[in-house]
Amino acid sequence: MNFKDKIILITGASNGIGKRLAIDLAHRGAVIVASGRSPERLAAALSEIRRASPRSIAFRCDVGARDDVHAMVGNALDAFGAIDILINNAGIGMRKPFVETPLETIEEINRTNYLGAVYCTHAVLPSMLARGRGHIVNISSIAGHIGTLNMAAYCASKFAMNGWSESLYHELRPRGIHVSVVCPGPVKTDFNRSFAGSKPKSPEFMIISAESVAQTVIGAIENQRFEVITPRSLAAICALKRFMPRLFRAASQRAFRARASAPDKPVA
Repeated sequence: MNFKDKIILITGASNGIGKRLAIDLAHRGAVIVASGRSPERLAAALSEIRRASPRSIAFRCDVGARDDVHAMVGNALDAFGAIDILINNAGIGMRKPFVETPLETIEEINRTNYLGAVYCTHAVLPSMLARGRGHIVNISSIAGHIGTLNMAAYCASKFAMNGWSESLYHELRPRGIHVSVVCPGPVKTDFNRSFAGSKPKSPEFMIISAESVAQTVIGAIENQRFEVITPRSLAAICALKRFMPRLFRAASQRAFRARASAPDKPVA
């Protein structure tokens, strides 16, 4: 796909995967509409993005707030007349036993991770449908396929995103709009570092870089793929769960409990 002059709206673009995607797509000629909650980080990200794409703009937006989303999308359409690609990337998470998680936190996670993507897509879709083309990319997680210990609220938001994405795929493909959902494992970003030290810790072989995820997302757009799980080792694990669910659950229970109860290594 030729990204030159494509208008690409990316949520959560002030850091991590979103920022990396914005910079990489800007270098491919795209015009970026970046959004994020932190004005300072968003301004710093836009400065980098504009080195490759001077027409790019940014809006502070909390995707969990419908009024914010409608204002952002309306301003983007006023500025450029169209949004060619929407990348729903904004997300928050935590690792804590469900019973210890305040209901307000559970609501916030689902409002940002799932409903935030719903709000953005609902606002952007009419203009895509009117033109008969567009691409929606939802950044989900391996936690949308595998229920992970002490991440019930986060897993719920990502399972919801995956089911919603599949429904959208069938609804929108006949109308010229493609849908992709990308499910990475743990990523080396500030998002994961905020709870990376809590148990159970992710095995090293699962952890990938934001740069790797960005390239996977770009490849999914270029090849119009519906779903990509990365890294491949996790795609194989998901296949095991699908074909041998009882064995998978038994193995997961042992692995989670072992990693949750293992003592931390002493610091030298």
